[in-house]
Amino acid sequence: MTLKEIAKEAGVSISTVSRVLNQPNTKAASAQVQERIWNIVRKTGYVPNPVARELRHALQPTPVMQSIYGLIACSPGEVRDDPFFPRIISSIEQEAFQSNFVLKYTYSMLEFQTPAAARQSGGCDSDNLIIVGRFQPSLLTSMKKRFRNIVYVGLNNLEAECDQVLCDCFFAVRDTVRYFYDRNHRNIAFIGAEQEGRYRGYLEGLRLCGLPPCPEHLVQINTLSMDGGLQGMKQLLSQNRNITAVICANDMTAIGALRACKELGVQVPDEISIIGIND
Repeated sequence: MTLKEIAKEAGVSISTVSRVLNQPNTKAASAQVQERIWNIVRKTGYVPNPVARELRHALQPTPVMQSIYGLIACSPGEVRDDPFFPRIISSIEQEAFQSNFVLKYTYSMLEFQTPAAARQSGGCDSDNLIIVGRFQPSLLTSMKKRFRNIVYVGLNNLEAECDQVLCDCFFAVRDTVRYFYDRNHRNIAFIGAEQEGRYRGYLEGLRLCGLPPCPEHLVQINTLSMDGGLQGMKQLLSQNRNITAVICANDMTAIGALRACKELGVQVPDEISIIGIND
C-alpha cells in the first residue's frame, strides 16, 4: 500500500494523505476525511516508505515500525456516548505514527474482566499498552503478564506501579464551584462518581467558598453518560428544588442533565445553571 493508493481509496489528494499522516492537528482535511484515511491505514497495515523517510531525514536509518495496543477502560455506555475517548485514542495513534509505532488494536474493558475473556482476546506482538479511562489497579497484575510497558492516561492518580499521564480535574471542579459562587449561586450541586478527583474538587470548592456540603446536593451515578446524567438530574431535583447550579462530571452527563430539565419543565439557565467538565 502506498500513499497514492491510500489517496485513491480515500478520494483525496496524495498531499492531503501525507499531511494527515505526518502533521498532527493538521487542518488539511475535515475530521471525517482524516478518520477515513486512518481507517485505511489500520485496515491495510500501511507502513511509511523507508526510502522516502531516509531522504526526508538526511538519509538517517529509519527504525522498524513497532506496535502498541490501547485499552479504553470504562463502561460500554460511556464509550458509546462520549466522543472524548475515541479522540484520545485517535491522538495517540497519530502521535505514535510519528515515532514509528502503529496502534494495532484497541481493547475494551470487557476483554480483561475475566481470565476466560482475556484468553479469548488473543495474543499480541507488542510489549506496549496504553490505558485510557478509569480502571481498577488490581487488574494491572493480569495486564503485566501480557505487557511489559504500560502507560495510564486518565484523571485520577492510581496507586499502581506504571507510568501515568494525568489531567487533574480536581482543580477544574474546584474552580467551577468558585465560578458559580462568584455569580451568586449558593446551592451548588454535583452529579458524578464519588471517590475521585472531580468529587474531591467539588468538596474543596465548597470549603473554600465557605459553603457546607449537603448530602442532598450530591448524586452519585454508575456511568458518566447521558443516561446517567438524565437519571441523576431527576433524582437531584426530586430531593431539592432549591438548587440553582449543577456541576456535571463530564459533558455527556451534562447533556443528560439538560434532557432531564427539559422533560421536567425546568428552564436552563433561567432557573438552573449547568456546567460539564471536559471541554
